[in-house]
Amino acid sequence: MGRTVYAEERLLNYLETLGKPDAYSVGLIFGQSSDQKDYVVHLARIPFVPAADAVEDSFHSHPTNPEDNYIKSIKDLDVFYVADHAKTVTRMLPGGIWVLGMFVVGPEDCLTDNSLSQKLKSAVMAIHKSLDSNVHLSGNSPHEKLILSFNTLTKKYISKSIDTAADGFLKPADWRFAKKPTKWYHFETIVDLNTLCPIFEEENLLSLKKQLQIVIRKYAEMINKAVIVIEGEAVTNSSNPLESIMEDDKTKKNKQEEDENDKLLQVGVYIPYWPVGKQEDIKSTICEASIKVMGQLVSRVSLHEKSTCEEAANAVKQDILRSIASRLELHWDTIIVEENGFQEENVTLHEPPRRIFLQLPQNRISLSDYLYPGEVDESMIIDLFKTLLDLEISENQLQKDLEKQIDPTDLYKQNKVSNENWNAAETETKVESDKSWNIIIYVSALLTVICAIILGILLYFFQKKN
Repeated sequence: MGRTVYAEERLLNYLETLGKPDAYSVGLIFGQSSDQKDYVVHLARIPFVPAADAVEDSFHSHPTNPEDNYIKSIKDLDVFYVADHAKTVTRMLPGGIWVLGMFVVGPEDCLTDNSLSQKLKSAVMAIHKSLDSNVHLSGNSPHEKLILSFNTLTKKYISKSIDTAADGFLKPADWRFAKKPTKWYHFETIVDLNTLCPIFEEENLLSLKKQLQIVIRKYAEMINKAVIVIEGEAVTNSSNPLESIMEDDKTKKNKQEEDENDKLLQVGVYIPYWPVGKQEDIKSTICEASIKVMGQLVSRVSLHEKSTCEEAANAVKQDILRSIASRLELHWDTIIVEENGFQEENVTLHEPPRRIFLQLPQNRISLSDYLYPGEVDESMIIDLFKTLLDLEISENQLQKDLEKQIDPTDLYKQNKVSNENWNAAETETKVESDKSWNIIIYVSALLTVICAIILGILLYFFQKKN
C-alpha cells in the first residue's frame, strides 16, 4: 500500500501559476509525515542562479532575474544545489515539519520518462543525504520522500514516493488536493536556558566551532530526556490522539470561541538539570574553560489533527534542538577571527541570532528566521522569505519581539555573582523573563582551584586514616 498525501486545493492553484510552455520549475514540498500519510503545508519553488554566481550557502543566493527560477531541461538540474537549498530552508521550519520531497512543473510528465525520473530520484536522494548528515537540524526526518510531477499542458499530475533508506524504487502515491483545509493544533512554549558546559582539558585546544558542537550534543541529551507537559498533562510515549487532550475541561471552555480557528495549546518543557546517578559515580576532573548558555528560547510547533501525544512531544523537542543548532551553526559561520588561547578569567560574550516568526496565512503554521543584534532591515528579511520560500509577505506579518535583545552588562553582573558563589550548591543564576538567548564563553580557573582543594582534603583524610 502506497502513501496517501493530503494537500489543500490552493497548492494546486499555485502549481498552475508556475507553468511555462518551454521550461521547468522545480521546488520543495514541506509538510508533516505520520505512518502512511503525509500532510503538505507549503510548496516553494527553488530560485536558481547561474553556476558562476552560486555559493555554498543558499541564504546568500538571490536570483537577479525571474527567469532564473526556471531551467530549460530536467537534465540540467544541479542535484547538489537542490540538496543544499533543502538544508538551508530546514532551519526555517518548525519542529515536526520537514522537507518531504520535491515537485517539478513542466510541459511533460517527468515521472513517466525513465531518464528524467532517474534525475529526480538522484535529487531526492541528495536531499536525504544532506539532511541526514545533521541530525540536530533534520531530527527524525522521514526516509520515504515524495516526488510530484505537474504537466502544464494537460493540467494533470503524478505523484510517487521513494524509500531513501531501502530499495530506492519509485512507488505510486495517492496525492489528494482537498477543498477542506486540514485542522492543526498549535503549541507554544518558552524554554529557560541556564546551563554551564565544562570544557575539559582535551577539548580546550579545539576550535570554537567544535566546542559549540559539543554544547549542541550535550543539549540534545538533556532535551531528549525532558518531560513535555501539554495543557497540564505530562506526555509520555503515548499513542493517545491529541484530540483526547482537547476534551479536557480547560479547553471545553474555549470551544465555542475556537470553532472557526485552529487550536492553541500551552506546553511546558521540564529539562533535567543534572543526570540522575549514584554518588559513587561522581568524579572530579580538571576543566580548562566553560561555556555558559543563558536566556530564553521561544518554541512554536504545529501538529495535524490526527497526531498523537507522542508525536507532539517529539515535535516540541525537535523544534528546540533545531533552533539551538541553527543559531550556533549560523553563529560560528560568521566568526571571522577564531578565539584561541583564552586568558585566565577572560570572559567573552557571544550573541547568536534571535528567532523571529512568520505565520503562514492559510494555516497559522509558524516559520522562522534569525536576526542578529543590531539588524533592523525588515526588507532583507522579507526578501529572504520571498527568495527561499516563495512567500509574499509584508512587514506587519513578522513577529520580531518574542525574543528580546539582551543587555550585556546584566550578563556580566550575573556571571560575576555566579563565580563568587560557585561552591554553593543551592545558588542559581536567574535570567530575567525578557532576555534573549545568548552564550557566555569564559575561562573558569576557579574550577581547577576547587578540584585541587577537594583532592587535597581527600588525601589528608586518607593519610590520617592509614
